[in-house]
Order: sequence, then C-alpha cells, then structure tokens
Amino acid sequence: MGSIKAGVQVVTFAEKDSADALDHALRSTNAKGLLFQPDHQIDDKSDRLSLVHQLMPELKKMYHGDELSLAKYPHLERIVQTKFSYIRGVNMYKDLAVYANPKFSSHQIPTNDADSTAFVALKNGKATTYSSGEIVEQSQNLWDSHLSQSVNDASPVFMSCDLESPLGFASFLACSSNFKKVFIPGTYNMSSLLKALPTQNSSFLVCDSDFYNMEAPPAGNYQEMCSQVQNVLVSGSKGKSELFAKAKASAVDPFSLQ
Repeated sequence: MGSIKAGVQVVTFAEKDSADALDHALRSTNAKGLLFQPDHQIDDKSDRLSLVHQLMPELKKMYHGDELSLAKYPHLERIVQTKFSYIRGVNMYKDLAVYANPKFSSHQIPTNDADSTAFVALKNGKATTYSSGEIVEQSQNLWDSHLSQSVNDASPVFMSCDLESPLGFASFLACSSNFKKVFIPGTYNMSSLLKALPTQNSSFLVCDSDFYNMEAPPAGNYQEMCSQVQNVLVSGSKGKSELFAKAKASAVDPFSLQ
C-alpha cells in the first residue's frame, strides 16, 4: 500500500515458491527491485533465499559497496530482504526507510496519477493489471457489494486469503478506507485458522476456496466454532461448505474481481 501511494508499480505472482515463476516475473516486468522474505521455508531443504541464490549466484560473491550487476537481470537495481541479519548483495528493509518531510530529506512522495499502473498480478504467466484509480474503484465496489455488511459489527473482518492477490489487496484497502478493523492471521494452517475464528468473534470472513470448501475435521467441535460467521467472501469457486453452511457466501475471482 505504501509503495502504491508513492507511485511505485507493485508486481506479485501466485507461484511464490517457484524459481521459474520468479524468473518470469522479473524478466517480463523488467522489475527494478525485489522484496522477499529469505527465511520462508519452501520445503525441508530450501527457503526463499536459496531460490534467489539459484537465480542470482553472483550475490554470494558481493561485498559492501559493490554495485548490483546480475547477468540474467541487468534491470534489477536493488534487492531487499525482511530479516535483520546481513546477506551479501541484499539490503535490509529496515535500512531503506527515509523521511518524506522536506525538513529531514530531499526524497519526497511523488504525485500519484490515477491512470498510472499500480498493481500487476501474475499467475501462470498471465498478467492482470490495475491502475491506481482502478484498484481504488474496485476496492470500493467490494465494500459496497460485500464488506459493508460488517459495518455494524465491532469485531474485525477475518482475512484469510492471499493479500498479494488483487482480491486480498482490494479487500484490505476497502476495509482500511472505510475504517473497518481487519484481522490477518499469521498462518495458513487450517487448524490454527479455525481456532482463531471464535477468538476474534468475526462475523465476516474473507478466505480462499480451499478453506471454505474443506471438510470439517473429525475431532473437535469445529462447526460450532465457526457458527458466528454470517458472511463469507470466497476467493475463487465455492462449493458446499460443511463449516460455514449457515453463512451467506459470495464467490469472487481473485484476479478479475468479478
């Protein structure tokens, strides 16, 4: 959200743990920067740092002050990671923040044109693009058509979907701009999500189709734990839900937002 406000075009891709998908995203968009979480585990033997090193072996030989120069990605000017430990050739996110106040810095937030491309989402090599004005318009449409049903509920909207998808981002933007609290769980583990729902007492749920369509676990009274959910906005297709059978559910394509 901060990047888009600053006039920076943001690119996301659905296959986050695929080297081929990252390579395609970088090449097809001529991205100038890459932001990643290095310690996110892909499997027992690899994480996202190993994926980046696989595509950019030059990083391991870089020292402080070296200019980034990658054979496969000559357009890439900066690589940023979210950890607090040093990684060769990579900047720490905490070191890149600058003041936008003219008293302290010459760096200023540029004017954000509504027609400028703000958000590009890639899936299976296909790009879905939104301008700043379009993503704001779509977020308000989501609020008017779906999320506004939570306006009189003091509990937060429970948002268990990919926030890097157009639907995830637009839903978050819709709630933020309409002063509605949002709860974002720090996990996609199904059992943990089901236990967090009654804790938040959320009546409105935004989730992916896997979560909505999952069968009720045999152990535990999970259906009762989900009984306070009255409305569900499903990212993708919705089938017959065992857990949210009493809730009103609407399905929206996570990319086209239709």
